Amino acid sequence: MNKTLTFFTAPITALFYPPVYRDAAKSSAGRGVLYLLYLAGLSAVFVMMALSAKVMPQVDAFADWAGKNMPVLVWTPDGLVMENGQTTAALTHPKYGTIALFDINKTNIVPADMQNAYVFITAKKVFYKSGPGQIETRDITGPNVAPGQQLPPRVRFTGDVIGKMYQNIKKAMGLIVPIMVLFFSFILFLMINLFYSLAGLLFNLMRVEKLGYGAIFNLTCFATTGAFTLAWVRLLIPVRGLHGMFALGVLINLGLMFFAFRVTDKKPAQA
Repeated sequence: MNKTLTFFTAPITALFYPPVYRDAAKSSAGRGVLYLLYLAGLSAVFVMMALSAKVMPQVDAFADWAGKNMPVLVWTPDGLVMENGQTTAALTHPKYGTIALFDINKTNIVPADMQNAYVFITAKKVFYKSGPGQIETRDITGPNVAPGQQLPPRVRFTGDVIGKMYQNIKKAMGLIVPIMVLFFSFILFLMINLFYSLAGLLFNLMRVEKLGYGAIFNLTCFATTGAFTLAWVRLLIPVRGLHGMFALGVLINLGLMFFAFRVTDKKPAQA
């Protein structure tokens, strides 16, 4: 197996295949950094897979329901009105309960007015819960919606408009989320492996052939694949009865590091 294969198959083969570590020990520290970037990329892919399989179907269903059940609203610079002429309405989901309350005649509300709703909408303001007993307010009249921008004199909010807004947000998040996961995962993996490399320095003292820090860092990066693989298997394929995952991950990483430093060392000279 060449260096390219030992690199890309390492999330699995690093659990048992010595050449993965022998190639890492002979390479510059850049191999370890690139490997962490590779793991971060895999994390982004796995996150999007999990979102697509488990989260987005529920969000899509909720957005579809909201588009069908939300009252038609008309916005002007003076505020909101309901197109059907009513002044009050409630958006209540059969599973999640009351999502939003509408009362066009109210000017201000108290926490009791919110009841169990997350949002309370009046003609000129939107009130929303930001925490237990905490309510934030947003003015939605013309000068405050988009300061300094020219707004249309009349905007009609229907289920179709809400659906299009949701699809635009969904497309944007489809680009933003993987980039954020890639960036923050890479930084996290880098910090974790810099910490583990301290243990690598101790393992290096037990070797016959001592390694430079670049090789130590490489071996550390590939060895910590153990906890990475375990964590994603646990998240993507829930297994009951696995507790103490953090401690288990640390033990697996240290065990693989010991294995990595042993299989890449020279045998002691015979007396």
